[in-house]
Amino acid sequence: MATETIPRVFEIARLRAKNQLTLPDAVARAVDARPGDRLRIWVEESGTVRLQKVGASAYGRFPGLWGATSGEVAAHLNELRDEWER
Repeated sequence: MATETIPRVFEIARLRAKNQLTLPDAVARAVDARPGDRLRIWVEESGTVRLQKVGASAYGRFPGLWGATSGEVAAHLNELRDEWER
């Protein structure tokens, strides 16, 4: 049996036209979200909606790690995808 935990932050938001939702200030502060940040949202099998701030992309942080050119990076990613499909 899963133990329910008390949420660190609890807020209520209203879904508006075009399925728009304003992130309450307390929630934005809790995940250190700022305008322009990306958020990952998913629904678990139980129907629980989860939200997580997406970190900055590693792309461009480590020049040459996956290749020196965009073509080399794409080739490397294709090789990885091929491995995943095996």
